[in-house]
Amino acid sequence: MHPIKDFMTTSILSVDSQASVEEAAKLMCTKKISSLLVKEGEKYVGIVTKTDFVKKLIAEDRNPKTTNIASVMTKPFFSLDEYVQRSEASEFMLRKKIKHLVVTHGKEEVVGILTTKDMVG
Repeated sequence: MHPIKDFMTTSILSVDSQASVEEAAKLMCTKKISSLLVKEGEKYVGIVTKTDFVKKLIAEDRNPKTTNIASVMTKPFFSLDEYVQRSEASEFMLRKKIKHLVVTHGKEEVVGILTTKDMVG
């Protein structure tokens, strides 16, 4: 049995909710990642993924320079505790149809991100 903390990415990158989609996309490209957590002040309020960009920006013909992240992010995000087993997390992600899961210590403290790619390794 392996807890998801053994598979997650611990470097958490985030963007302010008022940042433009263009800024977030550039950061994601530079860091070679597929998601960012979204913050308002010190609180995580959502997650934005490449899929959000496609479904909520490109498909709706919105301008990435003038559209802010808050209007395309997914909120609330789904999360599980770091000690949940990989098999349970995998089932949860399949049920919720998500590819990115926020990993927490307790209920509030975000400690990582788990993707479907992380689960394969």
